Amino acid sequence: MLGPWRAQHSAHILENGRMLLFDNFARMRLGCSRVPEIDPFTQVIAWRYGEAEGQRIFSQSNGEAQRLGNGDTLIVESNAGRAIEVTPAGETVWEYINPFRAGEEKDLQATLTRRLPHPSPR
Repeated sequence: MLGPWRAQHSAHILENGRMLLFDNFARMRLGCSRVPEIDPFTQVIAWRYGEAEGQRIFSQSNGEAQRLGNGDTLIVESNAGRAIEVTPAGETVWEYINPFRAGEEKDLQATLTRRLPHPSPR
């Protein structure tokens, strides 16, 4: 897929017709990933998380994003072993960092690999 995203993961259509995805486009400019909500017809970004100061996220593979029933967004930085829930205003509701490490020096991050369940269309 080409458009205002690159190396995207977890793309799916929301009930409002927009697309939510975990995107590595910002990596070229800012060295991070982002989660945009994009109108697939106009390619206008209606909402985003990850580009503002204090919102830095990155997962080269398996990044996930899911819009929750309460309007918040669940974001999983798989390669960092981190999951967060953020409000539409970009405020963090909660954060989980996987405490498990591997390797002789305990220097290998434990990846979160479980796919998020996406709500089925109504």
